[in-house]
Amino acid sequence: MASKTVTLLDAGEGRLAALAPYSDDFVRLMRAIPSSRWNPKSIRWEFPAEGGRIFRHVFASWTILCSDAATTMQASGTAATAPSLPPNIATSLSEAFRAMKYSRRTADRYIAIAERYARFLDVPLVESGAQDATRFLASMERELDSSASTINQAISALRFLYSRVLGREVPLTKRPKADRRLPGVLSREEAMRVVSAPRNLKHRALLVLAYSAGLRVSEIAALRVTDVDPGRGVILVRCGKGRKDRYTILAARTRLLLETYTDLYKPQEWLFEGQKGGHLSTRSIQEVFGRAKEKAGITKTVSIHSLRHSFATHLLEDGTDIRYIQELLGHANAKTTQIYTHVAKKDFLRIRSPYDRNERP
Repeated sequence: MASKTVTLLDAGEGRLAALAPYSDDFVRLMRAIPSSRWNPKSIRWEFPAEGGRIFRHVFASWTILCSDAATTMQASGTAATAPSLPPNIATSLSEAFRAMKYSRRTADRYIAIAERYARFLDVPLVESGAQDATRFLASMERELDSSASTINQAISALRFLYSRVLGREVPLTKRPKADRRLPGVLSREEAMRVVSAPRNLKHRALLVLAYSAGLRVSEIAALRVTDVDPGRGVILVRCGKGRKDRYTILAARTRLLLETYTDLYKPQEWLFEGQKGGHLSTRSIQEVFGRAKEKAGITKTVSIHSLRHSFATHLLEDGTDIRYIQELLGHANAKTTQIYTHVAKKDFLRIRSPYDRNERP
C-alpha cells in the first residue's frame, strides 16, 4: 500500500501548516502534536515550528513534503528520514504528552532524549530496562559531559517513556545534585539601556514589560489585551509555568507606554500580535532582545530571561520581601527565589575590602 502524503507550508510567525486530504487518521495524528490547532480561515492545521521533531515522529509512516518556504521545519530535521523511534511508540508518546497537558517545549525535549536513547540501545526499545537506562545516563556524563540538570531531565524523560508508553516502571530514583549556577543579571543602568534601545514602539513595549513585570518570554507572547488592568495596576499572567495563573505588577510608566502603544497599534485579542494573525512568537521576541542588547552595547552573556532575573534582583536590593518576589515571579518553591540573594548586592555595599583599608599599596 502506498504511503500517505502530508505537505508542510510556512504559516508565518514561527508556525507551520500541514495539508493532507481529510481522514480520521490525519486528524488524530495532528491532535497528537502539542499546540496544534485547526485554522478555519486558512482551512488547514497549524502548529509551532519548534514542534517539528514531534511532527516527524508522529507522521513517521507518511511521506512528508516540505515547501521551499518551510525552512524552519527542514532545519529542525523534519524531512522524510528514517525515525529512531518506532512509529507506534512515537505516536503513543506524543498522545501521552497531550493527555498530560505537557508544554510543547517539555514534550520536544523529552522526544529528543527518547530519540537519543533509542539510538544508543543495542536491543529493541521494548526489550530495554533499568540497566540500559543507567548505561545511557552514564554515557551522557562521560561522553557529552552533560550537566546535572540535563541528566535530571533525561531521568524524567526516561521514567515518562517507560511508565506512560511502555507500561512499566524503571528504578531511576537517584538523581545527581543540581549545579548551582547564578543567573545572569543586568545592572539597572544596563537594563534601562536595553529596554530603551528599540525605536519601534511595539518592541520597546514588550521589553519594558519583561523587565518591569518580571515576565517570561512565553508569558509576554501569550498576553491578551484584557490581561492588563490599568485600574488595579496589575497584569494577569494566564497559565504560566506549571499551568498556574498569577498577578504581577503593572508599573505606572509601563501603563503609560502601553496606552500609547495600544492607541497606535490597536491590538484586538493578543497584546502583541503577529503579522499573519495570532500572537507574536517567542522566537521573534528573543530576536528583538538580541538586537536591543547589541544596540545598547551590552557584551555580557545574557538573554531576554535576564530581564526577569534583573527585575527580581533589583526588587531584592530595594528591600522588597522575598515572599512577595516569589509571588510575583510565580515560583512554587521559595528556594527558587532565594537564588537572587546570591546576586543582589544590597549587603555587599556595606562590606569594605581589607585591601582598601590598607594605606600602603
